[in-house]
Amino acid sequence: MSTTIAQDRRVSTLVDLLSDLCAGQRELLAAIEAKIDAMRRGNPEAIRDASLREQAIVARLTERENLRRQLAVNIARGYGMGADAARRMSAGQLAERIGGGEGGRIARAAEELKGLIAQVSSRNHVAELIAQNVLRHVKLAFAAMTEGARAALGYSLSGETYVGGCERILDAVG
Repeated sequence: MSTTIAQDRRVSTLVDLLSDLCAGQRELLAAIEAKIDAMRRGNPEAIRDASLREQAIVARLTERENLRRQLAVNIARGYGMGADAARRMSAGQLAERIGGGEGGRIARAAEELKGLIAQVSSRNHVAELIAQNVLRHVKLAFAAMTEGARAALGYSLSGETYVGGCERILDAVG
């Protein structure tokens, strides 16, 4: 199907926008990596800073994604597709529908974005697991310090847990 100059500009703008979303995903990946590193070091200030940076990046990416959807609707209309169908389409699906050189450009940018999103999701899952383990550890440590009815939990030099005497570590909260 023949395209107009306006459609070519819209496709170029969409490809640029997808590239911008890729850059944002790289920034998000770096923020998550910084948060994971801060978690490993036990640095709460660095965790907070990385989390705030992560939130700001996600807010910006959400805005850019809304622009991508609007642009996809405008492009789809130029190819005879309905606005509702276009809103639900991913960039890859739009590229398939358009076909040709324009579709190929969109598809390449969409594939790069898809790969980066998968990396972000994977590293975010790691951060979630670390947070869950830290929380479980803190709950165990707090329980060991406050429960007097059972033997106190201790830690060996190698980091393994062991059962100690029957005294409470923190009598003030018992």
